[in-house]
Amino acid sequence: MNFQRTDLYGGAITAQIPRDLIDASKFRQIPDTQEVYVCRDSTILNENDALIIDLMERADVKDSDALRYHLKEICRLNGVEKDDSVILEEAHDLKVVNLPDSYCDIVTSGENVKKWGRDDVHLVLILAIVRILRVKTDLLISYNVPFHKPDEMEDLKKMLSGNNSTAGKAKQRIDVGKRVVAKVLDSLKIENWALFKN
Repeated sequence: MNFQRTDLYGGAITAQIPRDLIDASKFRQIPDTQEVYVCRDSTILNENDALIIDLMERADVKDSDALRYHLKEICRLNGVEKDDSVILEEAHDLKVVNLPDSYCDIVTSGENVKKWGRDDVHLVLILAIVRILRVKTDLLISYNVPFHKPDEMEDLKKMLSGNNSTAGKAKQRIDVGKRVVAKVLDSLKIENWALFKN
């Protein structure tokens, strides 16, 4: 997978993202606090995969609770019931190379999404939070992996029930999303701190 340095928020933040992703603001309205990249045609990424970077006001919770707080809110917005979300993997207190004064957690969550007028869409969300302590901001990096194909959905159902197959198509797609989020985190750099001034 080829990555390229990409200007985010008018160049105030930079990160490496896959070349195959398209800036969604070119064809739809995106909130000022978000950068959204979607996949339309790729041999590595899948159609409808999406990378979203979101600047949020720092949630008034402990660092160790912040990721779950934001995950719960995203699930609510996606119409996901509490019982329709399964944590597949978590990593805590990670280092962000270019932001040493930060706190970072990552979660991989499987969800049965009741959105887009369908309730047969299964989504895996890879969500990272970088709490930028200097400016009291929660930066969220999410990679959405929607599943529609019957063979992939069958694979995903096995994973969600605790049967972590190592060779399935669902796991391969999730691993690609995890690599994308890891690369964004490794390359994330604040170029202009004025972005965070009110």
